[in-house]
Amino acid sequence: MLVRILGSAAGGGVPQWNCGCPVCAAARSGSRPVTPRRSSTIAVCDGDGQWFLGNAGPDLDAALRECTPLWPRPGDATAPIHGVFLTDAELDHTVGLLSLRQASELHIYGTAAVRTLLSQCGLLPTLESYTVVHWHEVRPRKRFALQYRDGTASPLWGEPLEASSGRLPRYARGSGPSTGVVIGYRITDQRTARAAVFLPSVAALDAGVVEELAKTQLVLVDGSFWADDEMHQQQRGTATARSMGHLPINGADGSLRLLRRLTNPHIVYTHINNTNPMLFEDGPQRACLASAGASIAHDGAEYEL
Repeated sequence: MLVRILGSAAGGGVPQWNCGCPVCAAARSGSRPVTPRRSSTIAVCDGDGQWFLGNAGPDLDAALRECTPLWPRPGDATAPIHGVFLTDAELDHTVGLLSLRQASELHIYGTAAVRTLLSQCGLLPTLESYTVVHWHEVRPRKRFALQYRDGTASPLWGEPLEASSGRLPRYARGSGPSTGVVIGYRITDQRTARAAVFLPSVAALDAGVVEELAKTQLVLVDGSFWADDEMHQQQRGTATARSMGHLPINGADGSLRLLRRLTNPHIVYTHINNTNPMLFEDGPQRACLASAGASIAHDGAEYEL
Protein backbone atom coordinates (compact mmCIF):
# COMPACT_ATOMS: atom_id res chain seq x y z
CA MET A 1 0.00 0.00 0.00
CA LEU A 2 1.19 3.47 -0.89
CA VAL A 3 -0.16 6.74 0.52
CA ARG A 4 0.48 9.94 -1.43
CA ILE A 5 -0.22 13.47 -0.19
CA LEU A 6 -2.04 15.48 -2.87
CA GLY A 7 -2.63 18.41 -0.55
CA SER A 8 -1.53 19.10 3.03
CA ALA A 9 -3.11 22.44 3.94
CA ALA A 10 -6.39 23.36 5.56
CA GLY A 11 -8.97 25.31 3.57
CA GLY A 12 -7.55 28.05 1.37
CA GLY A 13 -4.15 26.45 0.97
CA VAL A 14 -0.80 28.14 1.62
CA PRO A 15 -0.54 30.97 0.86
CA GLN A 16 -4.23 31.75 1.18
CA TRP A 17 -5.30 34.22 -1.49
CA ASN A 18 -6.71 36.86 0.88
CA CYS A 19 -4.28 36.51 3.78
CA GLY A 20 -1.22 38.55 4.66
CA CYS A 21 -0.26 36.72 7.85
CA PRO A 22 3.47 36.11 8.43
CA VAL A 23 3.35 32.62 6.91
CA CYS A 24 1.46 33.66 3.76
CA ALA A 25 3.63 36.76 3.33
CA ALA A 26 6.81 34.68 3.58
CA ALA A 27 5.44 32.07 1.16
CA ARG A 28 4.93 34.83 -1.42
CA SER A 29 8.13 36.78 -0.87
CA GLY A 30 10.55 33.97 -0.05
CA SER A 31 11.77 35.91 3.01
CA ARG A 32 11.62 32.69 5.03
CA PRO A 33 11.34 29.08 3.86
CA VAL A 34 7.65 28.17 3.51
CA THR A 35 6.50 25.50 1.06
CA PRO A 36 3.18 26.25 -0.73
CA ARG A 37 0.44 23.72 -0.11
CA ARG A 38 -2.91 22.73 -1.58
CA SER A 39 -6.03 21.77 0.39
CA SER A 40 -5.86 18.49 2.28
CA THR A 41 -6.41 15.41 0.10
CA ILE A 42 -4.67 12.04 -0.01
CA ALA A 43 -4.49 9.19 -2.51
CA VAL A 44 -4.08 5.55 -1.48
CA CYS A 45 -2.77 2.91 -3.91
CA ASP A 46 -3.55 -0.80 -3.57
CA GLY A 47 -0.04 -1.73 -4.74
CA ASP A 48 -1.24 -2.67 -8.22
CA GLY A 49 -1.69 0.82 -9.63
CA GLN A 50 -5.32 1.32 -8.55
CA TRP A 51 -6.15 4.33 -6.38
CA PHE A 52 -8.69 5.70 -3.92
CA LEU A 53 -8.88 9.31 -2.72
CA GLY A 54 -9.30 10.52 0.85
CA ASN A 55 -11.40 13.70 0.59
CA ALA A 56 -11.47 15.94 -2.47
CA GLY A 57 -10.11 19.46 -2.00
CA PRO A 58 -11.08 22.43 -4.20
CA ASP A 59 -7.82 22.22 -6.18
CA LEU A 60 -8.04 18.48 -6.79
CA ASP A 61 -7.98 18.86 -10.57
CA ALA A 62 -4.63 20.69 -10.43
CA ALA A 63 -3.20 18.06 -8.08
CA LEU A 64 -4.28 15.25 -10.40
CA ARG A 65 -2.74 16.95 -13.43
CA GLU A 66 0.62 16.93 -11.65
CA CYS A 67 0.45 13.36 -10.29
CA THR A 68 1.66 10.95 -12.98
CA PRO A 69 0.59 7.72 -11.19
CA LEU A 70 -3.03 8.88 -11.24
CA TRP A 71 -3.07 9.58 -14.98
CA PRO A 72 -4.85 7.19 -17.36
CA ARG A 73 -2.47 5.07 -19.42
CA PRO A 74 -2.32 5.85 -23.15
CA GLY A 75 -5.48 4.51 -24.75
CA ASP A 76 -7.36 4.09 -21.46
CA ALA A 77 -10.77 5.71 -21.16
CA THR A 78 -10.37 6.71 -17.53
CA ALA A 79 -7.88 7.27 -14.73
CA PRO A 80 -7.19 4.47 -12.20
CA ILE A 81 -9.23 6.23 -9.48
CA HIS A 82 -12.00 4.03 -8.11
CA GLY A 83 -13.59 6.05 -5.33
CA VAL A 84 -13.40 8.69 -2.61
CA PHE A 85 -13.77 8.27 1.15
CA LEU A 86 -14.99 11.43 2.90
CA THR A 87 -14.23 12.42 6.48
CA ASP A 88 -16.94 15.11 6.59
CA ALA A 89 -19.03 17.45 4.43
CA GLU A 90 -16.89 20.59 4.67
CA LEU A 91 -16.57 22.36 1.31
CA ASP A 92 -12.78 22.28 1.63
CA HIS A 93 -12.97 18.48 1.61
CA THR A 94 -15.72 17.89 -0.93
CA VAL A 95 -15.86 20.61 -3.63
CA GLY A 96 -13.22 18.68 -5.58
CA LEU A 97 -15.80 15.94 -6.18
CA LEU A 98 -17.13 18.17 -8.95
CA SER A 99 -13.75 17.85 -10.67
CA LEU A 100 -14.51 14.12 -10.99
CA ARG A 101 -17.86 14.67 -12.71
CA GLN A 102 -16.53 13.39 -16.06
CA ALA A 103 -16.24 9.88 -14.60
CA SER A 104 -18.79 7.41 -15.92
CA GLU A 105 -19.46 6.41 -12.32
CA LEU A 106 -18.06 7.24 -8.92
CA HIS A 107 -17.98 5.33 -5.63
CA ILE A 108 -18.21 7.61 -2.59
CA TYR A 109 -17.86 6.45 1.03
CA GLY A 110 -19.27 8.54 3.86
CA THR A 111 -21.64 8.59 6.80
CA ALA A 112 -25.37 9.18 6.52
CA ALA A 113 -24.81 12.60 8.07
CA VAL A 114 -22.30 13.57 5.38
CA ARG A 115 -24.69 12.46 2.65
CA THR A 116 -27.51 14.50 4.21
CA LEU A 117 -25.37 17.63 4.41
CA LEU A 118 -24.03 17.32 0.86
CA SER A 119 -27.58 16.83 -0.38
CA GLN A 120 -28.85 19.86 1.53
CA CYS A 121 -26.15 22.15 0.14
CA GLY A 122 -26.74 20.91 -3.41
CA LEU A 123 -23.28 19.49 -4.06
CA LEU A 124 -24.36 15.86 -4.25
CA PRO A 125 -27.39 16.47 -6.51
CA THR A 126 -25.18 18.54 -8.81
CA LEU A 127 -22.62 15.74 -9.03
CA GLU A 128 -25.37 13.17 -9.65
CA SER A 129 -26.59 15.17 -12.63
CA TYR A 130 -23.23 14.54 -14.34
CA THR A 131 -22.30 11.00 -13.32
CA VAL A 132 -23.60 7.89 -11.61
CA VAL A 133 -22.81 8.10 -7.90
CA HIS A 134 -22.67 4.92 -5.81
CA TRP A 135 -22.95 6.04 -2.19
CA HIS A 136 -21.57 3.61 0.38
CA GLU A 137 -22.78 4.45 3.86
CA VAL A 138 -20.13 3.86 6.50
CA ARG A 139 -20.45 3.61 10.27
CA PRO A 140 -17.81 4.00 12.98
CA ARG A 141 -16.09 0.72 13.87
CA LYS A 142 -17.74 -1.11 10.93
CA ARG A 143 -15.09 -2.37 8.52
CA PHE A 144 -15.73 -2.36 4.78
CA ALA A 145 -13.85 -3.17 1.59
CA LEU A 146 -13.03 -0.36 -0.82
CA GLN A 147 -14.52 -1.43 -4.14
CA TYR A 148 -13.19 -1.19 -7.64
CA ARG A 149 -15.43 0.29 -10.33
CA ASP A 150 -16.51 -3.19 -11.45
CA GLY A 151 -17.90 -3.89 -7.96
CA THR A 152 -15.20 -6.31 -6.84
CA ALA A 153 -13.46 -5.80 -3.52
CA SER A 154 -9.97 -4.37 -3.38
CA PRO A 155 -7.41 -5.62 -0.84
CA LEU A 156 -7.81 -2.31 1.00
CA TRP A 157 -10.29 -2.17 3.84
CA GLY A 158 -11.55 0.92 5.62
CA GLU A 159 -12.68 1.38 9.20
CA PRO A 160 -14.29 4.70 10.20
CA LEU A 161 -13.03 6.22 13.45
CA GLU A 162 -14.89 8.74 15.60
CA ALA A 163 -13.26 12.17 15.47
CA SER A 164 -15.05 13.49 18.57
CA SER A 165 -16.57 16.42 16.71
CA GLY A 166 -20.16 17.24 15.88
CA ARG A 167 -19.29 20.62 14.38
CA LEU A 168 -21.44 21.27 11.33
CA PRO A 169 -20.19 23.00 8.18
CA ARG A 170 -20.91 26.72 8.22
CA TYR A 171 -23.38 26.39 5.36
CA ALA A 172 -25.60 24.18 7.56
CA ARG A 173 -26.41 27.31 9.61
CA GLY A 174 -26.46 25.47 12.91
CA SER A 175 -29.01 22.81 12.01
CA GLY A 176 -28.38 19.31 10.76
CA PRO A 177 -27.30 15.83 11.87
CA SER A 178 -25.74 15.51 15.31
CA THR A 179 -23.76 12.28 14.85
CA GLY A 180 -21.39 11.03 12.16
CA VAL A 181 -20.58 14.57 11.08
CA VAL A 182 -16.78 14.18 11.29
CA ILE A 183 -14.86 10.90 11.19
CA GLY A 184 -11.46 9.52 10.30
CA TYR A 185 -10.43 6.30 8.60
CA ARG A 186 -8.05 3.45 9.20
CA ILE A 187 -7.10 1.95 5.82
CA THR A 188 -5.61 -1.54 6.05
CA ASP A 189 -3.97 -3.65 3.38
CA GLN A 190 -5.37 -7.11 4.07
CA ARG A 191 -2.39 -8.77 2.39
CA THR A 192 0.15 -7.32 4.80
CA ALA A 193 -2.02 -6.18 7.75
CA ARG A 194 -0.24 -2.82 7.60
CA ALA A 195 -2.42 0.24 8.09
CA ALA A 196 -2.59 4.01 7.81
CA VAL A 197 -4.94 6.37 9.65
CA PHE A 198 -6.32 9.55 8.07
CA LEU A 199 -7.61 12.01 10.71
CA PRO A 200 -7.44 15.47 9.12
CA SER A 201 -9.98 16.94 11.56
CA VAL A 202 -10.09 15.72 15.15
CA ALA A 203 -11.43 17.53 18.19
CA ALA A 204 -10.07 15.19 20.86
CA LEU A 205 -7.83 12.16 21.23
CA ASP A 206 -9.05 9.98 24.05
CA ALA A 207 -7.16 6.97 25.39
CA GLY A 208 -9.15 4.57 23.23
CA VAL A 209 -8.31 6.38 20.00
CA VAL A 210 -4.63 6.68 20.91
CA GLU A 211 -4.56 2.95 21.63
CA GLU A 212 -6.01 2.28 18.17
CA LEU A 213 -3.41 4.54 16.55
CA ALA A 214 -0.65 2.56 18.21
CA LYS A 215 -1.60 -0.45 16.07
CA THR A 216 -0.89 1.33 12.77
CA GLN A 217 2.24 2.22 10.83
CA LEU A 218 1.26 5.73 9.64
CA VAL A 219 -0.94 8.37 11.26
CA LEU A 220 -1.90 11.42 9.19
CA VAL A 221 -3.39 13.63 11.86
CA ASP A 222 -4.94 17.07 12.25
CA GLY A 223 -2.23 19.73 12.21
CA SER A 224 -4.52 22.70 11.66
CA PHE A 225 -3.33 24.85 14.55
CA TRP A 226 -0.20 24.95 16.66
CA ALA A 227 -1.92 26.81 19.52
CA ASP A 228 -5.53 26.98 20.65
CA ASP A 229 -5.57 30.81 20.42
CA GLU A 230 -3.60 30.97 17.18
CA MET A 231 -6.24 32.91 15.24
CA HIS A 232 -6.29 35.58 17.96
CA GLN A 233 -2.49 35.72 18.03
CA GLN A 234 -2.43 36.33 14.28
CA GLN A 235 -5.29 38.85 14.47
CA ARG A 236 -7.41 36.63 12.24
CA GLY A 237 -10.43 36.36 14.54
CA THR A 238 -11.36 35.25 18.03
CA ALA A 239 -12.33 31.62 17.39
CA THR A 240 -10.17 29.03 19.12
CA ALA A 241 -8.88 25.86 17.50
CA ARG A 242 -11.12 23.75 19.71
CA SER A 243 -14.21 25.81 18.95
CA MET A 244 -13.58 25.03 15.28
CA GLY A 245 -13.30 21.30 15.97
CA HIS A 246 -9.50 21.01 15.90
CA LEU A 247 -7.25 19.79 18.70
CA PRO A 248 -4.18 22.07 18.79
CA ILE A 249 -0.73 20.52 18.49
CA ASN A 250 1.05 22.32 21.33
CA GLY A 251 0.20 22.53 25.01
CA ALA A 252 -0.17 20.27 28.00
CA ASP A 253 -3.23 18.61 26.46
CA GLY A 254 -2.27 19.11 22.82
CA SER A 255 -2.00 16.31 20.30
CA LEU A 256 1.82 16.21 20.25
CA ARG A 257 2.07 15.36 23.93
CA LEU A 258 -0.56 12.62 23.49
CA LEU A 259 0.99 11.12 20.35
CA ARG A 260 4.72 11.36 21.09
CA ARG A 261 4.46 8.34 23.38
CA LEU A 262 3.57 6.12 20.40
CA THR A 263 6.58 4.17 19.18
CA ASN A 264 5.10 2.18 16.30
CA PRO A 265 3.44 4.62 13.86
CA HIS A 266 5.03 7.47 12.00
CA ILE A 267 3.15 10.60 13.12
CA VAL A 268 2.65 13.09 10.29
CA TYR A 269 0.74 16.34 10.69
CA THR A 270 -1.43 17.40 7.77
CA HIS A 271 -4.42 19.72 7.12
CA ILE A 272 -2.27 22.66 8.25
CA ASN A 273 -3.84 26.11 8.51
CA ASN A 274 -2.03 28.99 6.83
CA THR A 275 -1.54 30.71 10.22
CA ASN A 276 0.36 27.77 11.74
CA PRO A 277 3.95 28.81 12.57
CA MET A 278 5.25 25.26 12.07
CA LEU A 279 5.00 26.00 8.35
CA PHE A 280 8.22 28.00 8.80
CA GLU A 281 10.82 25.38 7.97
CA ASP A 282 13.47 27.22 10.00
CA GLY A 283 11.27 27.79 13.06
CA PRO A 284 11.34 26.33 16.58
CA GLN A 285 8.01 24.58 16.09
CA ARG A 286 9.46 22.44 13.32
CA ALA A 287 12.41 21.55 15.54
CA CYS A 288 9.97 20.66 18.34
CA LEU A 289 8.18 18.21 16.04
CA ALA A 290 11.42 16.61 14.99
CA SER A 291 12.55 16.14 18.59
CA ALA A 292 9.25 14.36 19.30
CA GLY A 293 9.71 12.04 16.32
CA ALA A 294 6.87 13.62 14.33
CA SER A 295 6.93 15.34 10.95
CA ILE A 296 4.87 17.57 8.72
CA ALA A 297 3.28 16.49 5.44
CA HIS A 298 4.03 18.22 2.17
CA ASP A 299 2.35 17.94 -1.19
CA GLY A 300 3.76 15.07 -3.21
CA ALA A 301 5.10 13.15 -0.19
CA GLU A 302 4.72 9.37 -0.40
CA TYR A 303 4.60 6.77 2.37
CA GLU A 304 4.99 3.10 1.47
CA LEU A 305 3.59 0.60 3.96
